[in-house]
Amino acid sequence: MIFIYSFFFWIYLALVTAVLVILGIPSVFFSKQPYKLMSRIWAKMLLLYLGIRVKTEGLEKLDKNTYYVFMGNHLSYADIFVLLHVFSDRLFLFMAKKELFKIPFFGFALKKIGMIPIEREDRKDGLKSLLSAAKKISEGYSVLLFPEGTRSSDGKLGSFKRGAFVLAGRTGNKIAPFIISGTSSAVPKHSFRVYPFKKVHLKFLEPMDSGGMKDRELLEHVRGVMLNELGQKDNFSSGE
Repeated sequence: MIFIYSFFFWIYLALVTAVLVILGIPSVFFSKQPYKLMSRIWAKMLLLYLGIRVKTEGLEKLDKNTYYVFMGNHLSYADIFVLLHVFSDRLFLFMAKKELFKIPFFGFALKKIGMIPIEREDRKDGLKSLLSAAKKISEGYSVLLFPEGTRSSDGKLGSFKRGAFVLAGRTGNKIAPFIISGTSSAVPKHSFRVYPFKKVHLKFLEPMDSGGMKDRELLEHVRGVMLNELGQKDNFSSGE
């Protein structure tokens, strides 16, 4: 039964993506962030199909007029649906590894909702991605990224990449850490199967200034705050 449900989910994802991309074409001509509305509808429709219930905590800590560098743990593709849904009233962009953009239909949707691909192997291209994100921040966008650079297989916080902290340090924008849980139960990593009616918890921690610390110090500070919230010990070296 789950196999059939999952099979139709991926078909549903492809169809919803295709239809909303076509319907969103006119927004390219008049919107500051093309496909903003369609991306929110896209996320909502996927959450409805999966029956995911999202509980948020700490949103009151965020100033709607402040542009943040959002950083959180990464468990599942469903993280993206949840965050798009929760941030429906905020102008922001995702940054994600370029491999995601190669996934049929899903990758196409990521491009259209304004994601910035990150090149993890080529430092020169990686720098271009960071400069692109910095430019968007100067234009009034918040940027959201996962400093682990990939989804966790076991729920434990993986090692962090330095790029996120280079970006925050150079722009001077506040970092808004968040912790997400439950999404890996709905859409597990490396699995065709998806599972309905899961509860997801998204908690925003206290925003913090990015100035006054070196990139590595900032990385270790943010990581420590997130590990403490997760109740985990640090078993990884960071700052690759």
